[in-house]
Amino acid sequence: MKKSAYGKPLLINNGNINTLRKIESIDELTIQDLVYQIPESLPISDIDESYNPVIPVCKELNTPAGAIDIFMITPNGDLVIIETKLWRNPEARRKVVAQILDYAKELANWTYEDLQREVNKRLKTKGNTLYEYSKKASSDLILSESDFVDAVSRNLRIGKFMLLIVGDGIREGAGGIAEFINRAGNLNFNLSMVEYSIYTNELGIKLALPRIIVKTIEIQKINIETAVGLTITNNVDENVSDNESTEDISLELALTRQMHLNFWTELISELEFDDPGQQMPSPSIGNNIYIYPANTKSCWISAYFAQSLKRVGVYFRFQKNNFGKPLKEYLEEYKDEIKSELGKEVIWQWEDEEKSGFVVRLPLEDIYSKENKEKIKDFFKKWLNHFVNVIRPKLKEYNT
Repeated sequence: MKKSAYGKPLLINNGNINTLRKIESIDELTIQDLVYQIPESLPISDIDESYNPVIPVCKELNTPAGAIDIFMITPNGDLVIIETKLWRNPEARRKVVAQILDYAKELANWTYEDLQREVNKRLKTKGNTLYEYSKKASSDLILSESDFVDAVSRNLRIGKFMLLIVGDGIREGAGGIAEFINRAGNLNFNLSMVEYSIYTNELGIKLALPRIIVKTIEIQKINIETAVGLTITNNVDENVSDNESTEDISLELALTRQMHLNFWTELISELEFDDPGQQMPSPSIGNNIYIYPANTKSCWISAYFAQSLKRVGVYFRFQKNNFGKPLKEYLEEYKDEIKSELGKEVIWQWEDEEKSGFVVRLPLEDIYSKENKEKIKDFFKKWLNHFVNVIRPKLKEYNT
């Protein structure tokens, strides 16, 4: 009768060869402690190299679906959920797969503030503990605090997680996880099973042997992110994009989206506002990024690409509804002051019912050429900051 899918490990020391026997009485807490204390023991590179290095944050992180055994992050703001389980019966295997997906679904409903609150409660800490852990653990950390927060927030919002189930010896049938995938909803995740077996010899020397048993292909979905609260209408002058089918994403379109994401991420990492209270925008795969200068999302500042019009620009807009109209009326008394502060380069569109705001543009023959990249970044950084400086002080007293 087959007892194992693997040969016996050998311990070779100064020419002496010892066979090792597997410890069958290992408990979950031992595995959990080893994984938490030495995360490098996990075969992360064999699962997804982009998650290296993983940084332990806490054990037993509370969620509405139960407590996550181990929660980890990466310096890039990626999130790792780990469940440890002994594989002594098929029921345990089925339950843990369903459970870890439930944890992921719960976290996908959280904001960064929710996650930070629960981490601080668990660790009895204060402040931005997630970022501090990342900064302390990785000397190569390149994300600013705001970029790190944005990255974690986005991963929570789209449900992008690495899910690891770590057990003492995953037996036949553990790979039958297809029935659980429909529980994942709209999550984008890697799900892997890691066997974390521990062996010993007659002298009591122990060897931990982690290895991947099951690895799913990452389930990727296209997530079109728009500014919350906006009314989506047909394309307007300052937000031009080609009509596209949501069912037929061409390679060219996919590359354009990735290029946008790379550009916006780089721009945001360099962007600085004079106003310390202004929140940074989130990266986007689209033509625009959005900044909210008030305690409402009824108005916004946007940086945009308009390839068909051969220009980039920055504009300020109001919502064209019952939320945006009172805000515009509130700013009417500042109208002349705003226009004067903006300067002559800005095109005034305040009375335009469709655009209702103002815009500054930079004409370019090829907005996506590498030669124009730094020029565009400097233009965006200058005018986004200027628009915030002009508009934000006048909106601080506005109540939604």
